[in-house]
Amino acid sequence: MLQKWSLRTRLFAIYSLIVFLIIPLSYAIFYHYYKSMAYQTLNGSLRREATILAEQLSTIIDSADLLAINALYNPSIENWMKETSDLNNKPVLNVFNKMILGLNIDPDGFNRISIIKESGTFLTFGANYNRDQVKKKITSLTWFDDLTRTDRLVLAPHRDDWDSKGKMVVSVVRKGALGTLIEIQIPYSYLDAILSKGKYITNGKQVILYGGDRQVIHPLTPLPAPSVQEVTAEQNLRNSGWRLVVTQPIDLLLKSARETGYWMAAIAAGLSLISLAMFYFFTTKTTRPLVQLSQAMARLPGDARANAELEKLFARWDDRETHNEIVHLHRAFKDMLQRLEESKQQAVDAHSRELQAQFLALQAQMNPHFLYNTLTLIGMLGMEDGNEEIMKITSELVQMLRYISYESRELVSLKEEIDHTLRYLDIMETRYRGHLFVDVRIEGDLGKVCVPKLTVQPFLENCVKHGFEGKKYPWRIELHISVTDAGWSVHIRDDGDGFDSEYLRTFTDKQNDFKRTGLFSDQGSVGIMNTYIRLHHTFGSALQFDIGNNEAGGAFIYLGCRLTEEEDWIDQNIACG
Repeated sequence: MLQKWSLRTRLFAIYSLIVFLIIPLSYAIFYHYYKSMAYQTLNGSLRREATILAEQLSTIIDSADLLAINALYNPSIENWMKETSDLNNKPVLNVFNKMILGLNIDPDGFNRISIIKESGTFLTFGANYNRDQVKKKITSLTWFDDLTRTDRLVLAPHRDDWDSKGKMVVSVVRKGALGTLIEIQIPYSYLDAILSKGKYITNGKQVILYGGDRQVIHPLTPLPAPSVQEVTAEQNLRNSGWRLVVTQPIDLLLKSARETGYWMAAIAAGLSLISLAMFYFFTTKTTRPLVQLSQAMARLPGDARANAELEKLFARWDDRETHNEIVHLHRAFKDMLQRLEESKQQAVDAHSRELQAQFLALQAQMNPHFLYNTLTLIGMLGMEDGNEEIMKITSELVQMLRYISYESRELVSLKEEIDHTLRYLDIMETRYRGHLFVDVRIEGDLGKVCVPKLTVQPFLENCVKHGFEGKKYPWRIELHISVTDAGWSVHIRDDGDGFDSEYLRTFTDKQNDFKRTGLFSDQGSVGIMNTYIRLHHTFGSALQFDIGNNEAGGAFIYLGCRLTEEEDWIDQNIACG
């Protein structure tokens, strides 16, 4: 009783309800919620990390500034700044040393402390310095003028002005007594270690530091444009005007959430498979006739064993009494297949006879012996008159006619076909001397493969007769032939009028109809289509064939064949020698 019901309604309802609605929809809603919550949590963590890094940098700069302030208000240093002799430097250097020890400053975070007088006097404690470089640099300093507008400068990473080695440093500069200033240098490598290699710089994170002028001061190398979407967290440094930005690709930020999503998807897929397995178990018997019928359709026309199994399967039903759609479909399919096979065979036989008749008519259009003798006589007369060109042309024409009329083989080597084509082009170049230019390129061994005779030369003849009808001289034709282990190809291009768009559309429709039905309607132009059918009969699905127009004008024709080890019948057709 169940087999007389409509299968489509039952299958569609159960499949839709279990697979497409309940499980995937539940997974999509839950995963979207989980991903949103994970993004908020991870983004908040990124902002906290930016705050911590900004606080670390601010503390380092503030420590350097505190050292400068303590130095400015130390009596010994203050007196030295006011002195004019600048002879007694030792007390000042001792004070610097005690200050660094007393303030518990990290030695790695300190490069040098310097007192600079506008008069050119320079006193430094810490790293070595170059005396000659100091004298030249002090005269060009702009710090004295800059400190008239503020009490403190925080200088972005720059080369150490007092050392010829040019170590990268960050400077905190404070204004001292009249005509003096004090500079505290922090090694840039100390800041870089925090910003590039710190414990927070993991999982694709990158720290960018902007100066007060919005220029990037870290990293020093130019940053490439981001190729993926990134999440950013920003934090301003206190008392410096700098801004710290932490970025991380959103893919890496949500990596853990995405991995969890994969597990959720695997669970959803598992539930779907279990549901489908149960569904398959309960519907096997009801769908068995439909499956076997569809398999028979896919194996058109089907072998004897498959047809016998189908007849046995449907024998118990009377198609006049049952309402089972599959039974009626099977009966209609059998009748249609029988009629289709009969019609197809009749059409193929008729068209094969027509092609053979056209080919034989082409070979018998002239008496070959009379033409050969006459052309040979003309060539000899030309030689006697000293005109070797006449002999050359008549010899080529004799070889062309012999190729067309004497050779009864349907398949010839590609080399023979191209030699015949080149003879035709040579004659045409002589006829249109100075007006027709031909570019021929040959790659590979053309004797390795075989093609149907007269499949290339007619295309070149079509270029000369029709392609250049509406074009003034000069005319150009390109012919490229290639044979490799992967196959062979012939590519023809000209700069003539090109194909009419209506012709290309009609040809494409006929080509698609032939591929689908194996039949060909010979209404309209059939020259190119006949050649395509001959090639298709020889190479089948391995054939590559295309025609069209070039972007710069003119037409192109491409034909070739893929060589595959799996299709033995193709190898038999194309292998020569």
